[in-house]
Amino acid sequence: LLATGLSVGVSSYVKFVRTVSLQRSAGIAAAAKLVEVPTWPALVVAGISIASKEWLFRITKRVGEKLNSQVVIANAWHHRSDAYSSVLALISIFLAMAFPGFLAADPAAGMLVAGMICMTGAEILGESVKQLTDAVTDEQILKNVQTVSSRDADVKEVTRVRARQVGSSALVDVAVTTGPDLSASAMRAVEERIRAKIISDVDGVLDVDVKATGEDVVFCPLMTAEEVAEMEHKISATEVEEGGRKVLENHPDVKSVEGVTAHFLDTVTVRVDANIRVDPNTTVLQANSLAKELRKLLEESNEDIEQANIFLDLNMERPTENRNKVLSQ
Repeated sequence: LLATGLSVGVSSYVKFVRTVSLQRSAGIAAAAKLVEVPTWPALVVAGISIASKEWLFRITKRVGEKLNSQVVIANAWHHRSDAYSSVLALISIFLAMAFPGFLAADPAAGMLVAGMICMTGAEILGESVKQLTDAVTDEQILKNVQTVSSRDADVKEVTRVRARQVGSSALVDVAVTTGPDLSASAMRAVEERIRAKIISDVDGVLDVDVKATGEDVVFCPLMTAEEVAEMEHKISATEVEEGGRKVLENHPDVKSVEGVTAHFLDTVTVRVDANIRVDPNTTVLQANSLAKELRKLLEESNEDIEQANIFLDLNMERPTENRNKVLSQ
């Protein structure tokens, strides 16, 4: 479009200067004889061009917006610029035919058309450069992503929505906060659920990266650089769970350990939830005493364990039911 606009502008300017020079040197009458005056078939062709180019513009632009393709949209605006050119050509032809002395109307209109074409081309070029540099994203996509993410029942707050353009689609990055005490698998389920919902409900999204964090998980801003570096040497959740399981299994009153789950209260401390089975003849008083003892053993076994909870698993006869009784928190 820029090249076309410059070409039309230069050609129209040269013709305008030549026409004005002829009028000044030879007079209007003589110049009218030297410059070819358009006839009525030119008016008809200009009218047909206006209608056809405007029709092509509307169809092509609709397809370009549906595909979110700047190339197709640029082609649509090329049709619109042709329609504008035809409008000005129609006016200039009419003026040249009605007023033979107004010979400069046609090249003057050509320069106006050239300016319009260059403006359209510069605007489309700017949008394309922004897309190539990942500097632009449709704001409506960000709003739609935030709306879809916040509708999930487990989401307390959408803390971040970012996107960058990749061709005609966008890559989206979402961070949400969930309720406390969700396990890692539950967090993963929330992330996958939100991701699938965004891809299915929001147009123009190529892929989504969702990060879910419990609202009770925080990063301490007062930590020094040395403390942050030391975090690299902290044991993982798997190591905490395996160590806790060994501690529980080594106790003579524990028949079996059904599960040990580590929950990070922040970036440093951990809470451990353990499900155990004991002798069915154990009384409630004995079970409570055992739970307190096991809780103390877990907390002393690892300095990173801030809190330990022991749960009695009562699923001896019906293992598919979840009926855990909390003994100690």
